[in-house]
Amino acid sequence: MSRVNIKSTIKMQIEGIKKVIIEKLEKAGFTIESLAISTSDEIISKVEIKEKEAIDIIQKAQNALGVQPLTALKFLELESKRGKITTTSNELDGILGGGIWTQELTEIAGGFGSGKTQLCFQLCINVQLPKEEGGLDGNAFFIDTERTFSPRRIVEMASYRELDVESILNNIYIGSALNTSHLFSIVEQLNDTIPEKNIKLLVVDSFASHFRSEYIGKGRLVERQQRIMQIAEQLIALAVKYDIAVVVTNQIIANVEEFLFGSPEEPALGFAWAHRPQQRLFLRKSRGSSRIARLFDSSRMPEREALFYVTESGITDAPFPTEFYS
Repeated sequence: MSRVNIKSTIKMQIEGIKKVIIEKLEKAGFTIESLAISTSDEIISKVEIKEKEAIDIIQKAQNALGVQPLTALKFLELESKRGKITTTSNELDGILGGGIWTQELTEIAGGFGSGKTQLCFQLCINVQLPKEEGGLDGNAFFIDTERTFSPRRIVEMASYRELDVESILNNIYIGSALNTSHLFSIVEQLNDTIPEKNIKLLVVDSFASHFRSEYIGKGRLVERQQRIMQIAEQLIALAVKYDIAVVVTNQIIANVEEFLFGSPEEPALGFAWAHRPQQRLFLRKSRGSSRIARLFDSSRMPEREALFYVTESGITDAPFPTEFYS
C-alpha cells in the first residue's frame, strides 16, 4: 500500500463518494490507508457525515487498497510504491532492500556503542530530504526513553552535508518518555501529531529500556509481554495508517547457548516480541569506527551482513581517514 492523494484516489478508485465528502476527508487529513483501518466513529469525529456513509467509505477504501483478496502481482505493485529512507550507506541500504521502509516496524538491536542511536539520528535527517535523494519530504518524531537525543550531534551531521541546520532541527520533534505509562501516552497522542506535523519517521530509542527496568522477575513476565505486544500493535497500526516508517532500538542480553547469532548476545524482550518487527537488524562494533550490521529476520530480504561506518559526518560507507568518529 502506498500513501496517495485522497482526492484523486477516491475519484479514480472509489466510486460513489460525493465530491463534498471527498473535500471533507481531504481537509481532515485522511489518507486512503487511514480510511481503510479507521472506525466509523473516528471518521465521524473529524468529518460531519452519517454513520452509514462512514461505514461505506471504510468498505470502499479497503476494497481499493486490496484489503480484500488480491493477486501477488497486485501486491507487488502496491509494495513497490512504498517509501524508503536511505541510511546514507549504500551497503546498509542494500541489505535492507533500499533503506528503511514505510508501513513497517524496523528493529535495530545492538550493544553499547554499536551505532543504534547514531543511525536513528541519521534517519531523522534523511527523512527530511526530497524523495529523489532518499528521503520522504517529511519530519521525524523521536521518542527518547534514555535521554540519549543529542541536538549537537544532529547539527554536526547536518553541517557536514551543508544542510539548513535550523530547518533540520525544527523538523525533529522530541518526546521524552519517563516510564512505560508515559510511553503509551505519547504513542496514543501520535494519531493527531503525525498528520498535523507531517511526520514520516517515528523513532523509539530505546524501546526496551522502561519495560526491562519496570517489569522485573518471572512473576511479571506475562504482564510485561502483554504490554509489549500491545504497544507493538499500536506502532504497526500507526505505520500502516499514516504510511510512515517506524524504527525502534533494542538492547541486548546474554545468549549462553549462542543460538541466534553464533555470539553470546541476542536482542532483549523475548520470543513474543521477536515476531512483531517486519525487519530486524543487529549491529555490532568492529575495528575503529566500522560497524557490522546483520539483517537476521526479514520476509523480503535474505539474511546477510553489511559493513558501515560511524563518522563525524554521520553514517557512511568507507570514510576518509579524517572522518573517523567514536
